[in-house]
Amino acid sequence: MMRRLDVGERRGLWRNPSTFGRPLTELRSNASSFAAVLVTLASLVVPGCESKEAEPLAPREPGVFLDRSATSGIDFVHDPFGDGRKFLVEINGGCVCMIDHDGDGDLDLLFGQGAPLRGSEPDPDRDLRDRLYRNDGSFRFTDVTEETGAWEDGYTLSILAPDYDGDGDQDLYFCNFGANRLLRNDGGTFVEVTDVVGLASSRWSSSGVFADFDQDGDLDFYLCNYVIDDLNHPGCGELERGEEWRSYCDPGVFHGSHDQLFRNDGGRFVDVTKEAGMGAADGNGLAVVLSDYDDDGDVDLFVANDQSPNFLWRNEGDLRFTNVADVAGVAVGSLGAAEACMGTDWADIDGDGDFDLIAANLSMETNTLYVNQSSGSFRDRSEVSGVGIPSLLNVGFGCEFFDADFDGDSDLMVVNGHVIDNIHLYEPSQVFEQPPQFFVNDGKGRFTEISTRAGDYFGGQYVARGLATGDLDGDGDPDVVVANNRGKPAILENAMADGASWIGFELQGSSGNSQALGAKVTVIAGDRRWIEEVRGTSSYAAFQDLRIQIGLGRRTSIDRVEVRWPDGAVTSFDDLDVQEYHLLSR
Repeated sequence: MMRRLDVGERRGLWRNPSTFGRPLTELRSNASSFAAVLVTLASLVVPGCESKEAEPLAPREPGVFLDRSATSGIDFVHDPFGDGRKFLVEINGGCVCMIDHDGDGDLDLLFGQGAPLRGSEPDPDRDLRDRLYRNDGSFRFTDVTEETGAWEDGYTLSILAPDYDGDGDQDLYFCNFGANRLLRNDGGTFVEVTDVVGLASSRWSSSGVFADFDQDGDLDFYLCNYVIDDLNHPGCGELERGEEWRSYCDPGVFHGSHDQLFRNDGGRFVDVTKEAGMGAADGNGLAVVLSDYDDDGDVDLFVANDQSPNFLWRNEGDLRFTNVADVAGVAVGSLGAAEACMGTDWADIDGDGDFDLIAANLSMETNTLYVNQSSGSFRDRSEVSGVGIPSLLNVGFGCEFFDADFDGDSDLMVVNGHVIDNIHLYEPSQVFEQPPQFFVNDGKGRFTEISTRAGDYFGGQYVARGLATGDLDGDGDPDVVVANNRGKPAILENAMADGASWIGFELQGSSGNSQALGAKVTVIAGDRRWIEEVRGTSSYAAFQDLRIQIGLGRRTSIDRVEVRWPDGAVTSFDDLDVQEYHLLSR
């Protein structure tokens, strides 16, 4: 079933690779080590192999992202509630959730806040509520936190917006340092139902994915947990040199935490982690994103782990999973060591019909681009793709593929910010606040950084964390919201796609999965195909617009759209006009 939607309708010190396992006191500025890393990375491009490939096309000169933050009405400021003890959790916060909380068809914005930690004195002058802002159109927002109850008193690391109960509206799940919370949407206001539903967890949770993993028609839940920290650690850094040398600890100082898988049993969730084959795996999980990467009709998962090997959970059916990250080539980086992965996303970057993978990493590691070889394995193409070397000095967190200029391929934005606020004392080449980066794709999976031409926002430096993309103004193209640690969020209007053709979709699934999470959409025009998936969770500490926008470049029509629904059924839709959103129903 298809209905057309008019536009606007339904609106630790993390160490560099050579210092794993060594204390912070051994780190020193070393310009020659930086040069050595550059040489090592350059040596990965084997002469005679890469030179035979086509030269990247010159990217189309796009417009810019317009910073609407100052006039948006959003006055939220992230507060990690640090008191000088430098608990690790303080440095990870800064999240954003895109949600249509009131069902009026546009995207509202919810930001997660810190909270007092053990031993901290509450401060009545500090507003530590999560904050929900209603979208009033034209990049103007109004704070509706009080009347909606869309907040809780935890230390929030990320917020998800699934329709967990299948009643047609978006609920809220808060991944916290401490007790997580599930709030049910009751006509635009929120009521806590965590214990009733069975999704209580008191681990340090960083993110999560709702999807129908067993294809029984309702949403199950994968919870990504980070490390075990009881706040009793004495601190890290060269403390013998004075308090100014105190630093946030490396996650390797702590034990990794097990992720959890919950099966939905008629509206109540049951922990089935061990039965699913996931019980023996522990890692420092920071981000998780779903994809049917092997195109077998069910939902798989990639988990970006911080300084421990990543997970690639292949869905075997019947709610059983196998970690195939090693075999697939995405467990570690090209140098054979686990990397400090923060954010992650999937996209078909080279137009070959399968999903490729990005992981945003620590400085001196480069961000890692894993290209799908269509055989269940991936190849590290970080350097030859153009995304590796430009990331070398940055600590990447939020990262997202999206076709910003609607020329028909997936571009890449990465936002950065260090994890040590006094890093300049240890590494003069590093800074705490770092610039964001934007890369345009030539259609073959080669990227060119054009940050200096992408708008005024890219000329600043931030401690950026969550990055979400979505059509905030209803004009069809994806806008951007960035959540900053200890700062205000950035609200960016996309002005890059002016004049380009596009088509958009909102999917309506079965009653148990009304958002069609995990569905795959294929758009066909002549010999060209575009693929996207409905994911929600991706990047870092971000929940995305659930609508899909496909850039068509100069094309003014398409042939058809195919949707593979989460249960494996396939539906085709013909005669769809471009420059419009379409509601596609199961």
